Amino acid sequence: MKKLISVISLVLLVATGLSACDSGGVPIRLRIDEFSMDLELDEMVQQSLLEFKALGLFPAETQFLPEVWPASLPAVSYRMGLTAPPIPVDLTPDPGSDEEDKYADISAAAGVVKRIELNRLVVRIEASSINVDLPEMRLQVADDKDADPEDRLAWRTIGTIPGVGPEYVGDIEFEFLPGGESFLNSQLGDEAKEFAVRIKSNLEVDTDQNPQLPAGRAQIRLIVVATFFIDASGAI
Repeated sequence: MKKLISVISLVLLVATGLSACDSGGVPIRLRIDEFSMDLELDEMVQQSLLEFKALGLFPAETQFLPEVWPASLPAVSYRMGLTAPPIPVDLTPDPGSDEEDKYADISAAAGVVKRIELNRLVVRIEASSINVDLPEMRLQVADDKDADPEDRLAWRTIGTIPGVGPEYVGDIEFEFLPGGESFLNSQLGDEAKEFAVRIKSNLEVDTDQNPQLPAGRAQIRLIVVATFFIDASGAI
């Protein structure tokens, strides 16, 4: 990030005479590759064990669900909430914090950014051992970087991520919902530049269709490509 943001400083030094300053600012395209999260299925599936015990499907002393649903038990169909832990994002950290140097150039350039346009948002699954199809997922953003994960009103769905097959690794094009792009754009352009992001979905489990219980882990990264329009004359 620091290397990319430093491009702003270089352009500001040579942009004083550009006519682009008068028409909307000097466009600088940046790749923001700072947001990563883990999607764990094992722990989420294990949380269903308490419910199965209450239904009498497993003895009270059972500690772990089997990898394959036992043929001796009746088939079950249920919906499992699938949520990655929220990622707090603070592009203008407090002085003296561990992140101060990392985002120093963003803070310095904030006063000369006239506007920001999002060019592309990609969801990259870098590694996956998940053994079932992942359903369509929703990307949610909260205005507060410390937003309560249980507070549904704090989170806004800005777009969707298409479902993929087991152990899929690669890039997935993100599709914004109406108003979603503007909301994320406002978070990047806000003076505080503090927000949180997470991925949320529902996984349908039907042991009659597939007796293998969901398991595995995926490493997911969000990559944002944006154009910052810089007021070079103001910076000088």
